[in-house]
Amino acid sequence: MIERLLEIREMLFDAAATLYGDAFIMEDSFWGSVTDKQLIENTLQLENLGYKFEEPSESEQEAAKELAKKLGLKK
Repeated sequence: MIERLLEIREMLFDAAATLYGDAFIMEDSFWGSVTDKQLIENTLQLENLGYKFEEPSESEQEAAKELAKKLGLKK
C-alpha cells in the first residue's frame, strides 16, 4: 500500500509541475488547488500507515534560508 501511495505522490508532483511550473510551491494558484488537496490527503495516508518522510539536513536547511534571504522571502 505504501509503495502505491508513493507512486501516486510522484504522479501528483509531476502534475503540479506541469500545471503550475517546476517551482509550483511558489505559485499562489497551487495552494488550495485540487492537486494541493490531493497531495495533502496522500501525505496523511502515508503518515497514517507509519511512513516516515526524510527530514532535510542542517546544510539543506541553511541553504534554504540563504536562498529565501536572497529572494527576499520571509522565514
